[in-house]
Amino acid sequence: MPVDLVAPDLQVSLRLDSFAPRAARYYVAQVDRPSPDLRDAVVLLTSELVSRAAQHSGYGPDEVELLAWMPPDVVRVELHAPRELLDPPRPDDWTEYDLLLLDQVADRWAIDTAEPSACMWFEIDRESHP
Repeated sequence: MPVDLVAPDLQVSLRLDSFAPRAARYYVAQVDRPSPDLRDAVVLLTSELVSRAAQHSGYGPDEVELLAWMPPDVVRVELHAPRELLDPPRPDDWTEYDLLLLDQVADRWAIDTAEPSACMWFEIDRESHP
């Protein structure tokens, strides 16, 4: 069943300074009451998405939008940012730590690139996290 993307449980803009990953962790941890292991996974992956964008921005004045949905069956987190901040990986370059984490922890993830912005997202099925 697809996630209802009409009404997110969290929608916040973040300035990509050195505090952005910490702020993202805080905001997403306040949404819903998932089990501790699921909450930890969502917080970790959210922090990695925001850290990726912050590093590519040079911790500059850029802002990104963080959205999260937590219906009973799946958790979905999206980060909307200028395309150059999400930097889609080349097919032969999968050595980046954040991408390895996404592959191991998320059930699905992608970087959708539409000019001039992009969306990096992940989903974790709740059934696999009691």
